[in-house]
Amino acid sequence: MPITRRALAGLAALLVLPLAACGANATSGASNSPTGSESSGPIEVKHAQGTLKLDGPAKRVVVLELGSLDTIAAIGAQDVVVGVPKGFALPKPLAEFNDDKYQDVGTLFEPNIEAIQALEPDLVIAGFRSAKVYGELSKHFPTIDVTYERSDDFVGDVTYAATIVGKALGKTTEVETQLAEVKKAMEAAKAKAPSGANALILMTSAGKVSLSGADSRFGLIHNDLGFKPAISESDAQANSHGEAISFEAIAEANPDWMFVVDRDAAVGEEGAAAKQVLDNDLVKGTKAWTSDKVVYLDGSRWYVVIHGVNNSVEMLNEVAAALP
Repeated sequence: MPITRRALAGLAALLVLPLAACGANATSGASNSPTGSESSGPIEVKHAQGTLKLDGPAKRVVVLELGSLDTIAAIGAQDVVVGVPKGFALPKPLAEFNDDKYQDVGTLFEPNIEAIQALEPDLVIAGFRSAKVYGELSKHFPTIDVTYERSDDFVGDVTYAATIVGKALGKTTEVETQLAEVKKAMEAAKAKAPSGANALILMTSAGKVSLSGADSRFGLIHNDLGFKPAISESDAQANSHGEAISFEAIAEANPDWMFVVDRDAAVGEEGAAAKQVLDNDLVKGTKAWTSDKVVYLDGSRWYVVIHGVNNSVEMLNEVAAALP
């Protein structure tokens, strides 16, 4: 299991140590804020599953985690990337990495070890969907895991993952600049969020609808922007992956707002579009529908990429643009 952000809050900042590059070594806890000044010399990066010691900033990087790939693009470090997972179509925000100069290294869940070996990377970035294969990856390559346990502080979560990446690439200043933009976007979205309004966060897939709560990947709508759940967590029993919800339950909740993610569109699967799935008399009778307060979120950003520093800004801007 990844180390929680709260458990790490009090640990010291990362150190710069003159040690040769090697695989990750387990430690008793990874700092939640792996900060440090930029250096061309040896560095030590603490992450979710241990500590990685590098001779210097990574120059040949295989990226198996799409939020990190977005962060790397945002700080203009694409040239260090040598391999990405192309086992499925990369989402639109990361389309530039479909270029042939970035080698295919399998999928997020099942990276191709031989393909990675052929690239001779000095760093592999894993996390979330690829976190389960960290152990195998770290046997062969210097590897970091940017996974965090989601909290009620979206900017803090984004900061945790992005700062690890910035440290490993010697780009802490560039990451800090981008994180300032994330904070500005959050402040702008908060300023537009209506006080006291409630909402349902819905995801459609294969013609069905699930309810997501404050502990989900979409939880910033409740936690950070302050929309009250139109159905309480205890009533919905919504888990981090969502809980099935009927159209009758949506009608009964009668939310002020609905935020909707089309999973099929996000992952490139065929299926009825979210607007079609929700287009029925029960849903159309809700306050959200009749007052044109149904917001269809970009699934590739909210479901797939999520915490990249540029993607985070775009997520927040998307919500802010939909608010009065």
